[in-house]
Amino acid sequence: MANNSLNPKMLRVNTIGMDQRARDALDLFFRNICHEDYSLKEGDDVDVTIIDMDAVNAEQLRAEHFERHPARPTILISLLEIEVDNGVFLKKPLQPGELKAALERLRENIATSDSTDAPEGVAAAHSSTPEVRMSKPTPWTSSAKQSEQMADPAPQKQSRSGEIIPLFPDVLQKGSVATPSWEAPTPPAGEKKKEKAAFLYDPMNHLQGYIEKAYRIAIEQNRNVLLEGPWRPIIIMPETREIWVEQSHAHLYALAVMPVHAEDVTIRVLDEGELPPEQSGSIQPLEPFLWKLAVRTARGRIPAGTDLRAPVSLRHWPNLSRLMPIRHGLRISALWTKQPVSLVETAALLDIAPKYIFSFYSAARALDLIEQRERGGGERDTKTSSPQTPEHRGFLSKILARLRGRGR
Repeated sequence: MANNSLNPKMLRVNTIGMDQRARDALDLFFRNICHEDYSLKEGDDVDVTIIDMDAVNAEQLRAEHFERHPARPTILISLLEIEVDNGVFLKKPLQPGELKAALERLRENIATSDSTDAPEGVAAAHSSTPEVRMSKPTPWTSSAKQSEQMADPAPQKQSRSGEIIPLFPDVLQKGSVATPSWEAPTPPAGEKKKEKAAFLYDPMNHLQGYIEKAYRIAIEQNRNVLLEGPWRPIIIMPETREIWVEQSHAHLYALAVMPVHAEDVTIRVLDEGELPPEQSGSIQPLEPFLWKLAVRTARGRIPAGTDLRAPVSLRHWPNLSRLMPIRHGLRISALWTKQPVSLVETAALLDIAPKYIFSFYSAARALDLIEQRERGGGERDTKTSSPQTPEHRGFLSKILARLRGRGR
């Protein structure tokens, strides 16, 4: 490791895939909490790299990084658990105690490397810490070209950042006077589960999931289906794609957030011709009802098991004029009908809060409008297929011209 003339103990850290807000929080953390044992640097002449795996093309960025610097100590951070071949993994939002411990372990590895005369900038491979799995040390030489390629891009409105929630539990903007509670101990396992539940939910724990299930059964058997539980009877009518409810809609939407147990719910296929009573209840189109119910249930979350990095597209454009509005829904629809884009990429490309994307995804998924591919090993296909090439448009123009001539 190259010596630092100002502070021999100071480790120089750069970031990949992190936006300016997160970098400011990290810089504040280093200066105020870590007593300047670490410094945030740009470029390639550094000791440790932190990669945000929620960034756009994060897998490609990670591969390029380890190809250039196979032995550099690296910390990978992400909202969800990821497989780590080499480096240290930390889950967002970062717990300050965990981040400091990881950096200290990497410092020990670098010190060991220096004491054994390892090549400059190379981390030790024989660490006794199981969390740190580094590649075999090999010499490397930084070049101006590599430095230019690996430096973080200048902040842009459509950034490559993967920050989907604040980097730390308490994010302070650069220059803030207040001091965050960053010295708090690492939360117990139970607290981490609550943290995970903050953006994930299971529709089958709520009324939404059972209406979706009843609707699927009704479509498969082309028969009306009765749904009973901790609510008044609900009937799904697939032929007209309508729903009959005896309770007020406001009451049902209020029930959306209440937990539901499977043993309290029954789903029964009705006999052919069996219809809801005419004297009570109300009938309305099923899709607007289910869309609104999903929005009320999700509350800015996504169904458990959703892959944030898998490409998402819409089967067709939703009829937004008939559905409960979701902020930025038009922009999300336009993007997802144009090309498959992951939830993480959507947040970065559209520069909007993830809660709106999650709400839209949950509602569209409830109506079976979502197509989500599994992540491939390579880059996401960024080609967009235009429905009308210039030749196609010319051909259509000729047909329309003939039709207009006949109309006269």
